[in-house]
Amino acid sequence: MLSGNEHIKRLIETMIVKGREPHSLIITGEHGQGRKTAAKYIAQALLCEKQTGRPCGKCRTCRMIADGVHPDVMTAAANENGNYPVDSIREIVSGAVIAPNEGRLKVYLIPDFDKSKITGEQVQNILLKLIEEPPDHVVIILTADSREAFLPTILSRAVSLGVTPCTKEECVSYLGTLNKYEYGDIAEAADALGGNIGLCIEYLDRGAIYSAVQNAREIARALAAGNTYGLLKILNDCDSKKGLLRQTLVLTSIIARDSALSRLGGEMIGCSAQGAKELSVRYGSTRCERIYRIISEYIARLDRNCSKTLVINSLCAELSGI
Repeated sequence: MLSGNEHIKRLIETMIVKGREPHSLIITGEHGQGRKTAAKYIAQALLCEKQTGRPCGKCRTCRMIADGVHPDVMTAAANENGNYPVDSIREIVSGAVIAPNEGRLKVYLIPDFDKSKITGEQVQNILLKLIEEPPDHVVIILTADSREAFLPTILSRAVSLGVTPCTKEECVSYLGTLNKYEYGDIAEAADALGGNIGLCIEYLDRGAIYSAVQNAREIARALAAGNTYGLLKILNDCDSKKGLLRQTLVLTSIIARDSALSRLGGEMIGCSAQGAKELSVRYGSTRCERIYRIISEYIARLDRNCSKTLVINSLCAELSGI
């Protein structure tokens, strides 16, 4: 089920109804916003037995796609580091000429392409011929966090769609239909993470994002109290867990952003409105904006594979001097 994102649903419906289905699509958006869900939705819409332009969700085809067992909807598998093996992509290209098993189309899903740092360019060059001249029965759907993951030659030949967060109300409503979580817990997750359904589910399941939210709130409290030791301790605790430090800093930067805008009546979008207010009281808008810029710079350093230990120590030193 794809919540919100009516712009995607309407466009795909129009294309299918008019018989102008795209053979190559790129779906972009932040982690948790539903890129893979949107890809599966499009596959269902393309192959649904009712062919209305929107998946019915009830026919055999829609159910098989939802369960991940439809023989004509294939998902490429990356290795443990997120890179797509070149040989597996060559197999997709060579197998694309074979007619579908059951449906009128074969759909290849290649998710999280932005994680394929090492083989990404090579893989795209292998896919290019197939994307340029696809068989009539083939559709390729790639997902990534942004369009920057793709070569211009791929972008120019694919339809690009961007998923957007749901409203908090849509998120709470959808999570309630899962009959898995208490309403109070759902509301807590939505307050922390807005309409990002994927992240809310990860939060409710006590995944990494749950720890990152708690860390970001503690960092905001430590900064507001001028507690440099507490700040250093929280960040050092993140050091041993892959990805946790970056997630924590991203959430903290959003709290800092909120604090810089709080006196101007800006909308609070971070995971701690209280933390943002406390920071604003201590530092004021100008210094809160500086905190936001400093944290953003250190996130960029992490993305450039700088030493996490060096990032933590240097960040704490800069923040303590504000």
